[in-house]
Amino acid sequence: MAIFHLSFSNISAGKQRSAIASASYRSGEKLFDQKEARSYFYARSIQPDSFILTPKNAPSWAGNREKLWNEVEKKDRKSNSRYAKEFNVALPVELSEDDQKTLLTKYVQENFVDAGMVADVAIHRDHPDNPHAHVMLTNRPFNPDGTWGLKAKTQYVTDTKGQQLFTQSGFPKQRKVWLVDWDKKEKITEWRHNWANSVNQVLAAENLPDRISERSLADQGIHDIPTQHEGINSQRYERKAFNQQVQNYRKTQAAYQNVQDKVVHQGHLDSLSQHFSFNEKRVVKELSRELKTYISLESLDEKRRMLFHWKNSALIKHAVGEDMTRQLLMIHEQENSLEKADKLLNQVVDRTIKKLYPDLHFEQTTQAERRELIRETDSEQTVFKGSTLSERFMDIRDDLLVQQLLTLTKRPYVSWQLLRQQEQDTQSDLTAILVAHHDHLESLEHADPGLLKKYSPAEQQKITRAVKDLRTIAAMQQVIHVQYHEVLQKVFPKGNVDQLSLIQQEQAYTAVMYYDPTLKPCAVKTMIQWQENPPKVFSSQEHQLGLAYLSGQLRLDQLENRHLQRVFKHDGTQQLFLSECQNDPMIRRSQIEKIQQRLQAQQSQDDHYRKTQMGHYQPLHYKPVSSSRYLKIAFSDTIMAALYARDQEYKRLQQARRLTETEWDMTKKQRQHQTRNQHNLAH
Repeated sequence: MAIFHLSFSNISAGKQRSAIASASYRSGEKLFDQKEARSYFYARSIQPDSFILTPKNAPSWAGNREKLWNEVEKKDRKSNSRYAKEFNVALPVELSEDDQKTLLTKYVQENFVDAGMVADVAIHRDHPDNPHAHVMLTNRPFNPDGTWGLKAKTQYVTDTKGQQLFTQSGFPKQRKVWLVDWDKKEKITEWRHNWANSVNQVLAAENLPDRISERSLADQGIHDIPTQHEGINSQRYERKAFNQQVQNYRKTQAAYQNVQDKVVHQGHLDSLSQHFSFNEKRVVKELSRELKTYISLESLDEKRRMLFHWKNSALIKHAVGEDMTRQLLMIHEQENSLEKADKLLNQVVDRTIKKLYPDLHFEQTTQAERRELIRETDSEQTVFKGSTLSERFMDIRDDLLVQQLLTLTKRPYVSWQLLRQQEQDTQSDLTAILVAHHDHLESLEHADPGLLKKYSPAEQQKITRAVKDLRTIAAMQQVIHVQYHEVLQKVFPKGNVDQLSLIQQEQAYTAVMYYDPTLKPCAVKTMIQWQENPPKVFSSQEHQLGLAYLSGQLRLDQLENRHLQRVFKHDGTQQLFLSECQNDPMIRRSQIEKIQQRLQAQQSQDDHYRKTQMGHYQPLHYKPVSSSRYLKIAFSDTIMAALYARDQEYKRLQQARRLTETEWDMTKKQRQHQTRNQHNLAH
């Protein structure tokens, strides 16, 4: 008797499932998993009848099962990525094996492959009364050139007039637009209906009386109690027991895989807390009690943010006249405990880094970078290696400033110059209010009790806002200073970065992040070569992809080059990229000018919004400039003297340069003297 059974499920990383293992289990074929560097093989008494159907745009390698699913896992690398959609279907026992295969192949081709999916089909005939098939389907379509396509794209949200809408934080509103409808519930209903029709057509052609339907008895208008699928022996209880065995087997397999993964990582991937010594655990317990939170990288960041805002509020209330002595004392004690916990965690992080990453150049990393690496290692339960480690470090370095600044404030970082402008404007407005009452900024800095009692409520509110802004700006300046200093010190180990202003550090930092993202020590000759002939960082193809992103044709995550992605997150490096594109003979000048006009219009729109939200906002941007010109500004003689303060080669080159200039001046004066004498003799 023909039965209807067609169930869909997802094979996803979020459920700790592997596309390679799933394909191996269903096909009975031995497959090698490149990500895990291991092979999967599940022996079967009866070998499944397996084959792959590919759409017209699919590359030739899509017909290779091992290559196909390795490429799928390589493309979708998120922790919750869905590698494949799978359906399990019961084949009608009334048909011959060849007719069953023909029916299934035609159905899969028309409903899935023609729509753009790759279908990995495995027909199981372990028992003659239970023929069924497992079909794994790719979730991502192919482009016409055979590359992976997109499942969805991000679209900016506009109002009825076409104006860009923004969130309360100032970011453009976006929504996700699906480019394929394969995940819609209606689509699954359609596929189930099409399977019932396909089977019924074949049964009718064979003059067989049985028919199947995807609908329930109630939906069909049949008033009867639905029966269960009785299974291969037509015994209901045996079927129930069989289902239970299958569930137990799957749970056992999942548990076994989980244990196996833990065994692989157990020797080198313990959580951070397990790297504390006995004495450190005792200190952690005491500090946790004092800070009222568990000591971890995440909790300390949150505690630091909370203490920062708590202290702001307490100082203002103290200035208004409230008795905040006890609260300020508690804040001071917790700040001391937080500092001790930070030092302790830094020691443990450094020890853990040396254990998990013995090949890492420890001295070329900053403390903040090491903390973030351990945080991501512990979060993803993965020890990064080779190029993956290098890429992860560059991502961490690029995002660290924003992450640290957002710990203190929700305002996104624009540039040091803008930050300084905001500080000056805020101080100016605050001073104007204080002077009217014969006070000054120093009074607020000492938080004299009751100082603000004589001010009106509106003035108190303005002063409160200004003081909070100034303290936030000061904290942000410190974060920026530390990041610039530590990065530049890695590239210029013999320099004295403290001699440079923050604006000079920002200029040098931008150039380093574009031309030397791995932070290799930069020799003097290399820097001189940069200025005379700026290196080409990206290829012509990458230039075209980058310009496509800037023109709105691509999303940032569609750029495969991670360094190219990082370049577009900062205005300064973005301008260096456009300058490099101008020297590319394959790119039209008009194309770059059009993009610059688009960026300028977007900046004007963003500036208008920010100005309405931030009273002291003054738009400041990187101006278009050639790479050579920027490098000469960013590494002027003054800056070079600081960056190579203790470099003997630089001193030797400077002495040679001064000697050459002196000789040229002497020669010039000698020629002038000879010319003057000749003129006198002529008279």
